[in-house]
Amino acid sequence: MRRSVGGRSGVPVRLGAVDPKTRNRIMAGVLALMFLVVALASALGR
Repeated sequence: MRRSVGGRSGVPVRLGAVDPKTRNRIMAGVLALMFLVVALASALGR
C-alpha cells in the first residue's frame, strides 16, 4: 500500500529503508511544520 503526503501530491512515500532515528526526526519536522502552518493561518485569519 502506498501513502502520499497531504493526500493530493500522489508521490509515494517509502520510509521503510530509512533509519528509525532519521524517520522519527523527519516525522517530528513534518509535524512541527504543520503546526507552524496552522498557527500562521490562524494568526492571518484574524
